[in-house]
Amino acid sequence: MTFLIVIGIGIVAGGMALVWWRLKSLTQKVKDVTRQQYDGQNELRETARQQSEALAILRLQLAQLASGKELDGTLVRTGNLYHQASADEVRQMMEDHAAGTGSDLVVVDVRSQKEFLANHVPGAKHIPFEHLETRFQAEIPKETKTILVYCAQGERSRLACDFLSREGYTTLVTMRDGFQKWTGPVLGTGSLDLVQIQSRTPPNNVVRERAQS
Repeated sequence: MTFLIVIGIGIVAGGMALVWWRLKSLTQKVKDVTRQQYDGQNELRETARQQSEALAILRLQLAQLASGKELDGTLVRTGNLYHQASADEVRQMMEDHAAGTGSDLVVVDVRSQKEFLANHVPGAKHIPFEHLETRFQAEIPKETKTILVYCAQGERSRLACDFLSREGYTTLVTMRDGFQKWTGPVLGTGSLDLVQIQSRTPPNNVVRERAQS
């Protein structure tokens, strides 16, 4: 009798183990299916986003064409609203402009004031990104053949070009990877700390002159 009980317990335990294994397998399958559905939904959302963005760009380009503006064939073919250029390409553009062999050029620095005062491209117009919306119309002429925008690493300048392109600007170039890759001439103090000291403490000779007066 004891032997039969032991056999019975073994059979029950084996059956429970089989049921547990099947449940675990089914649970994993459900997780896999759920993950596939989630990934599929994300892929569909991303595809829809890309299609919407491409359609928005096409509409902007058609609007520009309808208003009589000349479109850049490369931008139309690639579905972009502005060009990207390396720091070396930007430097060549500026050198050509300075030599009188390039088109008219406006350089816009969208970094913060501290960044600009520390170092910036000579001749750059400083319009911090957060002020762009209120200043672009007065300070960035649309008729300029090339409008070069740069920031520290490239992200703010791309956002600035996105904004400006939707405001009707068609000759935009963003400096890919930003000022961190710039190897050309620079102006500025070269130090953010020095900018802060100079802005708060007058030079010693000024202090002496005030004391004597």
